[in-house]
Amino acid sequence: MISFKAPNQYWNESHILAKGGALIAPLGQKALIIAGKQALEAISSSSFLLGLQESGITYSIALFSGKVTTTEIQTYRNIAADKEVDVIIGIGGGKSLDISKAVADHLGIPVVAVPTIAATCASWAALSVLYDELGRSSSYRLLKQSPSLVLADLQVLVAAPKRYLASGIGDTLVKWYETVVNHNEEPDGLDIRISIQIAKLALERLQIYAKSAYEAAGTGEVTPAFKEAVDAVIVLAGLAGSAQGNTPRAGIAHGIHNSLTFLPETKDTLHGEKVAFGLLTQVVLEKRAEDEIHRLASLLHQLQLPITLKELGIEQPSAEVAATIAQGVQLREEAISHLSFAVNETLLAQAIQTADQWGQRIAQENYVQQ
Repeated sequence: MISFKAPNQYWNESHILAKGGALIAPLGQKALIIAGKQALEAISSSSFLLGLQESGITYSIALFSGKVTTTEIQTYRNIAADKEVDVIIGIGGGKSLDISKAVADHLGIPVVAVPTIAATCASWAALSVLYDELGRSSSYRLLKQSPSLVLADLQVLVAAPKRYLASGIGDTLVKWYETVVNHNEEPDGLDIRISIQIAKLALERLQIYAKSAYEAAGTGEVTPAFKEAVDAVIVLAGLAGSAQGNTPRAGIAHGIHNSLTFLPETKDTLHGEKVAFGLLTQVVLEKRAEDEIHRLASLLHQLQLPITLKELGIEQPSAEVAATIAQGVQLREEAISHLSFAVNETLLAQAIQTADQWGQRIAQENYVQQ
């Protein structure tokens, strides 16, 4: 059995939010908007809220607390139930979208995703990532469906700081590396083979457009390269994870990310930034060719993604912290037993240290060249 979950519609054009009311109206007439202050400011010039009113949609705004916990999900669920809304509109980054999706899933009503940064595929995925009260990775909540509608206004997204697009690129590059190691030629492995091909397309597009897109990010000017990168981050990364079947999957880079969230020093780093360091660690663990590791590390560095422990905010001796991170990585035994390379706590710690050394070397090379 293979299941696919995807939005009914994905719009990615400049000023699409001005048409948002007409697009949302068929889904519901009474909306709860969950968004942070910065997200609301990001869409303030788009006429989005006015468009809702003109389309006959009444709405309430619940300011997002910044936390995606079971407690907060219940809080927003109660707000939505009290107001008897029939559609949820999530506006902002991955966390605000994740909590919006979880609330809608609980209530059995549609959700509209309005990303204001292209930092993850959260606006596409039928999944919410949960954390504890301290911001540490807790669990994943599988949802019955993806958002019904995704409104990716390129004009809003290109105005966001470069760091967010870089984070999204890092989180998308990892999809192929994490998926391909689980390759399964058995008849029941069709799900993973589908995911691999989609993730490969994302990788190929970003190998072409990532640097140019990164240069455009934050300038306010939508370029073809920027649009390509946004589609890779939201659509292709989202699709790569949407084909789910029987093949066990070992998400090594994301496992490292989850462990890193338990280190207070990393609290100011983004999801895709921690995942990027996890990706560098994974290719080291796989013992990929040195020239391939060098190319990947150089690309991550050019996007100003962290490739050293220090860039993640960690100052402790690498051997000590590597052991701590490795100890916190949780991977399904069923998944890692099918990999072509060994994975255990000791090897993970060694790979983390080696990845840190690679990162220092790449950073030094670029410093000398400058």
